[in-house]
Amino acid sequence: MDYPVRTPEQLSHILKGARRQKKLTQDAVGGLIGLKQEAVSVLENAPGGSSVARLLSVLSALGLELVVRDIPAVDITSKGEW
Repeated sequence: MDYPVRTPEQLSHILKGARRQKKLTQDAVGGLIGLKQEAVSVLENAPGGSSVARLLSVLSALGLELVVRDIPAVDITSKGEW
C-alpha cells in the first residue's frame, strides 16, 4: 500500500502506525538498526529534524521504502469544485 507523505506530521503517523502494526517497540526497532530507543522516539515524533540516512534505516527496519514520484498536476484554471 502507498502512503503519500507531504509533511513531517504525516510521516510521523506512518512510522508509528507501521511499527505498531508489526507489534514492535521503539526499542526493538532501534535494536534492528543500532539506535537507542530515544533516537527512534525522536524520529517518530519529529521526523523533520532527522537525517535522511536515519530515516531510511528506520523505514528499512519497518519493511518500508521511500519512493519519490511526480505529484499529479492540478488544473488551477478549472472552475470546478474540489
